[in-house]
Amino acid sequence: MQHFKLIMVCVVAGVTAASEPKWEHGLSFFGGFKYPEGFTHTDYVNPNAPKGGKVVRATGTFNQFTPFIAKGVGAPGVSVIGSMSLYDSLMWPSGDEVGVYYGNLAEHIAVADDATQVRMKLRPEAHWHDGVPVTAADIKFTFEHIKANAVPGVKAAYASLKKVEAVNEREVLFTYHYPVNLNAMMALGKVAMMPEHYWRDRDSSKTSIEPPLSSGPYRVGKFEMGKYIEFERVPDYWGRHIGLHRGRHNLDIMRYEVYRDATVQREALLKGLLDVFYEPSAAQWAKGYDLARERSSTLIQQKREVSTYVGIVSALAFNLSKARFQDVRVREALTLAFDFDWMNRVLDYNVYEKPESYFHGSFLAATGLPSVDELELLEPFRDRLPPRVFLQPPFNESPIERLNSREALIRAQALLEEAGWVLRDTRLTNAAGDGFAIEFLVNTPSHQRLLLPYVDRLERLGIATKIRLVESAQYINLRRKNRGDGVFGSLGISYPPSQEVPAYFSSRSLGAGNFAKLSSPVVDVLSEKVVGATTRRDLIAACHALDRVLYWQFYYIPVRALEGLWMVLWDKYGRPEKQSRSSWGFSDSWWWDPEKADRIVMEPKSL
Repeated sequence: MQHFKLIMVCVVAGVTAASEPKWEHGLSFFGGFKYPEGFTHTDYVNPNAPKGGKVVRATGTFNQFTPFIAKGVGAPGVSVIGSMSLYDSLMWPSGDEVGVYYGNLAEHIAVADDATQVRMKLRPEAHWHDGVPVTAADIKFTFEHIKANAVPGVKAAYASLKKVEAVNEREVLFTYHYPVNLNAMMALGKVAMMPEHYWRDRDSSKTSIEPPLSSGPYRVGKFEMGKYIEFERVPDYWGRHIGLHRGRHNLDIMRYEVYRDATVQREALLKGLLDVFYEPSAAQWAKGYDLARERSSTLIQQKREVSTYVGIVSALAFNLSKARFQDVRVREALTLAFDFDWMNRVLDYNVYEKPESYFHGSFLAATGLPSVDELELLEPFRDRLPPRVFLQPPFNESPIERLNSREALIRAQALLEEAGWVLRDTRLTNAAGDGFAIEFLVNTPSHQRLLLPYVDRLERLGIATKIRLVESAQYINLRRKNRGDGVFGSLGISYPPSQEVPAYFSSRSLGAGNFAKLSSPVVDVLSEKVVGATTRRDLIAACHALDRVLYWQFYYIPVRALEGLWMVLWDKYGRPEKQSRSSWGFSDSWWWDPEKADRIVMEPKSL
């Protein structure tokens, strides 16, 4: 007999006893909701925003539409992780609250007292673009599809989910293998729900170039695979009147143009071929737009804060499935050779913060020595962990961070010698005479540029290096084949942390998310502790403990802390007075301003 929170009666595997449970209209990690049930709109939109206009932005290449699968390269918009266009999700995060998700497809939600079950009631008005209602069968099908066909990182994110049951047409019951925290339950609301009746006669394990049936505020319009795609607004979108959506999805057309290089994207923006560009280069952000802004007052640079994610937006990882990177002394040496301070000062105009945690920018970052709560988690693994996990603070408080550039290289060389790698005639070799070599696999010139000074320092240690720059599709295929010794990836973590943690760090996740090929029993346990934390105190202890272990085992070289998005755009749009602190403020709640657009339409040609 299963009790649900805020219920005076019990629910048994979807069968309700004397009366219905008291449903909530969302999930709140720390308790409480800013917006009551039935709220008309959020504070960070203009509920009367006009509809119309378009936005053109860049995307990487794509060649198929089937959501989640490991084959092919998916088109933008096939997921609702970070945006909502083609598909709806069960829930959607609040843009001005931390750890709060409101029901979207799910009108009401009930959580079991023992945190092993979640029950959701779907909105009766929700329907697919062909008019068929969204039902519990669709939800069940989607998670079965994820379990069978999704990329490994997505599979790992939902590994704790035991089963999904359609209680009736409008109610669905999620059961976990073990108790999980509310953030793990919130992960149920982060992915696109797929129509079972559409996929019934199609193979959802295969790539498809057929525009999919969806339910969201946009549908696929014109497109040419690998070149461009347009999403057109659905005027009679089922959710347009509920509080989550009113004042959003205002643009008639969202067009994505395929550009394979940031330099080309930047030039396309300056020529007026793109409306917005997210600048990846600190040097370009600091100096690259001076002339353009002198010639046009309508080119805007704006940093968008990202409040729903924390951590590391860019990290360098070495392939831990290869023997030479499995020695922690080697990984520490490679980390010491990376001179963040020099690169930030010389290459990046000191615009970046030095990463201070895998939960950078939050109270979940470990500082000082382990607390009593952290020690309780770490003690069972004392014999498997470096003593420094217990005796020294991590990150910028650690002794190795105080070494200057020369001292760091000397220490790195000593560590390599301890690990059996000796410098002979300018070449680092082991006892068998094998040379130490690293092939960096990158798909952007910005990463190539970042590696050049690092490669110089590695070669001073006797390490032979090669930087291999490939286009996006080839990069994805090479990574699936486990090629590349050193690769860049993102470790951005939702705030509070959710299923991204096991997707990045769990040994069960060996796909794109776990780009280090990390497999550690200690990290596995601590990752599950993070996801399973049910109180603020437990969450802090688990995150701090994991933070220390990741740092002192040198699994990654943190390169860029998650600070926000550097957005450069033409001033064609109106925006709400109060902006969402989340990443989907543009173009999610902005609108087309014809007067502004007419004023600048000719200006890009003069640039």
